[in-house]
Amino acid sequence: MNWNIILEGRVRIRVHKSLGGSKPIEEYTITNLVVSRGKSHICDLLIGASTESFAYCGVGSSDQAPSPSDTDLIQPIGSRKQVTDRFRSGCTATFSTFFSSQDNNGVWREAGLFTSQSGGVMLSRAVFPTPIVKDETKTITLDWDITVD
Repeated sequence: MNWNIILEGRVRIRVHKSLGGSKPIEEYTITNLVVSRGKSHICDLLIGASTESFAYCGVGSSDQAPSPSDTDLIQPIGSRKQVTDRFRSGCTATFSTFFSSQDNNGVWREAGLFTSQSGGVMLSRAVFPTPIVKDETKTITLDWDITVD
């Protein structure tokens, strides 16, 4: 009998005008890489060696391809934001983070999901195929979906 557990992820990004409008002006869905240290941390959670969940999202400006050995963003922009909502549907965990018009402004090319506001463990990292110019005229909701297959 072969029992494999696979972690798959994707990031959904919705960009809105900061002064109204419920419909996004840009939307993206991209895959992300669950990194080696993130997988090890999942094992620690399973055996009770850690209770620290993934609760922070960071963004950055690097377009360097994700690697299993990544432990942080390559070029962070601002500080990591606390995840605003976490929930599970079936075997998919979703981590949603809202970035206000004042948060993390710059040219976004990468994002990561972490256990803490600084340091800690990164679960996954994604690089955007198209840079997102985040400024005071935009808010962004970034949702990580991590599926256990």
